[in-house]
Amino acid sequence: MNLSRVIGVDIGGTNIDIVLLDSEFKHLANFSTHEHFKNFNEILENFVSRFKAKAVGVGAAIWLKEGKIVKAPNLPSKLELELSVPTILENDANCFAFFAYKTLGFQNLLGITIGTGVGSGIIVDGKIYRGSGLAGEIGHWTVNGKEKCSCGGLGHLESYFSGWALERRYGKSVKELMKIDKDFIYSLNEFDLLCKAVANSAMLLDPLAIVFGGRIGMNLSLEKLKARIYRYLIHGFSPEIKILKDELAVAKGACFLALDLL
Repeated sequence: MNLSRVIGVDIGGTNIDIVLLDSEFKHLANFSTHEHFKNFNEILENFVSRFKAKAVGVGAAIWLKEGKIVKAPNLPSKLELELSVPTILENDANCFAFFAYKTLGFQNLLGITIGTGVGSGIIVDGKIYRGSGLAGEIGHWTVNGKEKCSCGGLGHLESYFSGWALERRYGKSVKELMKIDKDFIYSLNEFDLLCKAVANSAMLLDPLAIVFGGRIGMNLSLEKLKARIYRYLIHGFSPEIKILKDELAVAKGACFLALDLL
């Protein structure tokens, strides 16, 4: 590995995490997105200068085409980065998938993040597959019905199985629901829709592994995911299913992408 110091950032709808990578990962900061987004460029430049970073990777819930942001529903205002070092801006689910590849070693995988929303990243031969810019995006597969999605579309997976959708439907956060009854979520039709969408993605992509993460995804039952997803796959076709329990996975993936700039 190139041991040059790099910084990785995860810009979430609620919080921003900043991680440094030299010989190992170090969590530098966590702060409110809404309180500090306006002067985020200045904050990040200060970290670059203080830790003598050579490059920066930034992951966020954004849709990119030709390197330009076309939609960023969770950010309070337009994201503009002007730093003194090379910088890469990437979809957060792609950062997660790239970290999963670097950590678990699968050259071809599907990474799925489930938190407030649902995202996915595709790794093919050790590289992020972007298509024309929006490849993956399992959260916006049309799965059922007429529920309105955060993107404005109808019947998307995210409008059924995501943090905001489940809280809207059942009146409590997923964390609260699972505290009341840890098996409740697995009895829902929404969980079945998730697993069908994942199985369909697996049949389309034929990945070596499917890796789950995100605030909700990392806390799902691996055995229940396997049982339900394998139910919908052709007999004998069974990609490995993993859960990556790392709250800093997006920022760490952004670090690895920053290394590739050097």
